[in-house]
Amino acid sequence: MPRRVLALTTAALACAGALAFTAAPAQAATLEIVYSPLSLGEYCAAKVNPSSTVGFYNGSLNCYRWATPNLINVGSGSPSAACKYFNPTYVYAGYAQGGSQALICKYTV
Repeated sequence: MPRRVLALTTAALACAGALAFTAAPAQAATLEIVYSPLSLGEYCAAKVNPSSTVGFYNGSLNCYRWATPNLINVGSGSPSAACKYFNPTYVYAGYAQGGSQALICKYTV
């Protein structure tokens, strides 16, 4: 009987060891957050020009202020810096173009 218990224990440990070596590492998830032109205006006011009220991302990030009836360009910002500004605790992973000239920030979580 003790030999059977020893054999079963050894087999169980061997299986557990095999599973430990064949398990795939966990993949990090990607979080995407969309920032509208009004949200981008907050970044623009803080980092580009205090008179900024709106920002648009269309290949580059441009900041504007309202001057009835038009928008006046007051400078440009960095899309990656905007993503880091909005979420400094997340690991920044990239950005993309969103609808209506919004900015999609990608983070690894």
